[in-house]
Amino acid sequence: MRIFSGKKFEVYVEKVPLPNGRERQLEYIKHRGSVVLLPLLEDKIVMIYQYRPVIGKWIYELPAGSVEEGEDPLSTAKRELVEETGYEAESITEVMSFYPSPGITTEVMRLYLARDLRYVGAKPEDYEVIEVRPMEFSQVEKLMNEGAIQDAKTLIGIYYLKSKGILGP
Repeated sequence: MRIFSGKKFEVYVEKVPLPNGRERQLEYIKHRGSVVLLPLLEDKIVMIYQYRPVIGKWIYELPAGSVEEGEDPLSTAKRELVEETGYEAESITEVMSFYPSPGITTEVMRLYLARDLRYVGAKPEDYEVIEVRPMEFSQVEKLMNEGAIQDAKTLIGIYYLKSKGILGP
């Protein structure tokens, strides 16, 4: 049974069958999905420093956003890149997808690598408080090692692309 319907997600409570023959009551969030972008500007990663009111603090992140109704993830990626950073990408490639929290939500995040950037001007939503901070990979890696980057999608994206040899040595 749906108990809440919002702009980005719906909340459900329902009983579901389990593979072991039992049943469990679940409370979960049904989500259309989201994207996260790793924008490369020459030798820098275009990071954002965003105020997140839910946790009451500023955090370093890769640009990201929710898929809107009727929108495909690639269109979301292109839209969010401009909105949050002011850059358009000549090349945007999906490199992986993952479930950020499969115990409570159906959300699938898609990670895109954005290259050949050109500045066109940021268009943040009224509620977004963002500073764009292009950084060399060594600086991002230092922030991660110090624990200054706490956003899971950002850590996943950077570590994944580093493991593939796309970022850093």
